Amino acid sequence: MTLYGLRGITHGWGRLMSVMSPSGARAVLAALDGGADVEVVARPGQPVQLHQLRDGALDALVAGHGIVELDQAAWTARKQALGKDAVL
Repeated sequence: MTLYGLRGITHGWGRLMSVMSPSGARAVLAALDGGADVEVVARPGQPVQLHQLRDGALDALVAGHGIVELDQAAWTARKQALGKDAVL
């Protein structure tokens, strides 16, 4: 399954990554388990978010799952292309 990610920052300056897939948001939830180092945040109408709890945890998740990181413009285009499948 292909996973696309966009890195961001929480309101408290923590690190996060939004993730989506052509397989849908529920498939993203099923595929990703952050363990103790990443909190998975799933809200209706939004892509799945991964909040880093330990430095380096997002890097490990990206490497372990082959997440394709996008810049903002590519993320927006991909999200529009996926439509409702990009969000919960």
